Amino acid sequence: MGSGRQDFGGCGGGGTSDPLLGEHGGGRGRATIAGVLEGEGTVRREGRLTHFVASNLQRKIRLSAPVPCREGLEAAGASSPIPPVDPAALRELVALAGQVAAQVDELLRSVHCGLQALTALSVGCIQTYRDSVEGLGEAVDTNIRAMYTLVARCEELDRAMHPLPVLARRIRDMKGTLERLEGLCK
Repeated sequence: MGSGRQDFGGCGGGGTSDPLLGEHGGGRGRATIAGVLEGEGTVRREGRLTHFVASNLQRKIRLSAPVPCREGLEAAGASSPIPPVDPAALRELVALAGQVAAQVDELLRSVHCGLQALTALSVGCIQTYRDSVEGLGEAVDTNIRAMYTLVARCEELDRAMHPLPVLARRIRDMKGTLERLEGLCK
């Protein structure tokens, strides 16, 4: 660390066509991570392993330090490209994040209630369908029994009606005989 250079190894596979690693260019006009890193230090690839050695690491650590440390650097003559963070903006951001979280919670509760209502409606529809199918099955079963009963009664009536043609002939014969007797009595 005294030299200002630090080695960060094992940052991905350099032998692939991954556009982030810059092996094959990563497309037209787009900077790759390896290309950006080469401007900030040394990039070395060994097979699928990529090594990055940052140049002037101590300066970069000082620049990323909290505001009080940077004030000391600015007093010493170092200028910071990063403006200080406004605490009021952070408080506003935290308040807005709380509002968003509350709205997301309310939305999730609303979706939950809606899903419960839809589930209850679906269950009611399924139960109604089940009950109607059961009722239809019972009605069909009752109608089939009634039809068999009607067929059986019709067969009994048909068997009971077998002597009627003979009886009808006898009645016709009797009627003819009565007419002849009437004709003789006149």
